[in-house]
Amino acid sequence: MEITITLSDEIGAFLQRLPDTNAFVSELVKEAFKTNKLPNSKMPEPSKWAKIVQRVQNDPNHLAGYSQQLKKDMQDFRENFAFSNDHE
Repeated sequence: MEITITLSDEIGAFLQRLPDTNAFVSELVKEAFKTNKLPNSKMPEPSKWAKIVQRVQNDPNHLAGYSQQLKKDMQDFRENFAFSNDHE
């Protein structure tokens, strides 16, 4: 099957220098299908922790009111491996 695609001049020039452009592109596409790294392929759902990280990165105010306590807890943990507000 013959398919026409539009590429940048840089990529076109690279492909023209290859000894077998068709084989190269065919292998590249096959590999993309195998590794499931296609733009429209369904990616696995991110983990709970990945979602939390994304939310905090996208909305720095998400922790409003908690950021100071979080920073203090992180510092306490690094220094003592305990939280100062823990009750024994």
